[in-house]
Amino acid sequence: MVNYRAILLYYTKGNTNTQIATICGCSRPTVIRTIKRSKELKLQLPVSDSISDQELYLMLFPKKGRDESYYCPDFYLLDKDRKKRSFSKFRAWLKYCRICAREGRKAYKKTQFYKLYYLSCHKPYIRATSSKNLMQIRLYEALAERLLKKYGADHFAFLEFDQERTAWCSKLRLDKHKLWAT
Repeated sequence: MVNYRAILLYYTKGNTNTQIATICGCSRPTVIRTIKRSKELKLQLPVSDSISDQELYLMLFPKKGRDESYYCPDFYLLDKDRKKRSFSKFRAWLKYCRICAREGRKAYKKTQFYKLYYLSCHKPYIRATSSKNLMQIRLYEALAERLLKKYGADHFAFLEFDQERTAWCSKLRLDKHKLWAT
């Protein structure tokens, strides 16, 4: 999943669309679409941490959410029942289909049901992924904070670190002042 929170954060810091795409590891059209949609919604930028990545995604792109015409079972209870009665996922899917027919709702196909079943049991919290560049930025932030606290801004260790950080930014054509405060 694209890190929409990071896109909006680096947009507020004044980075260009190309720079944001480089930082977040996504395409420029994704960045443009996200920024345009946030302006349409008049979102308060940067986005609050109280909003989860999944909620932000559904806020930005509500039509890409789950189709409400399909019946979505409680996979936790279904898995518990499956283990208690020791039957296969296929039989769990058949039971789900019977419930859908009884409720008069649409049922997921078997492969989609298996996928949702797996995601609900193994990955209960879907989070945005961090690109390699985002992780590098966070690493530089942590190192800068530690070096500043230990030595100060005038020490040669921090100055050498800052040169390395500047070289990394220029290699990726990023403005270091739009990434970090220091």
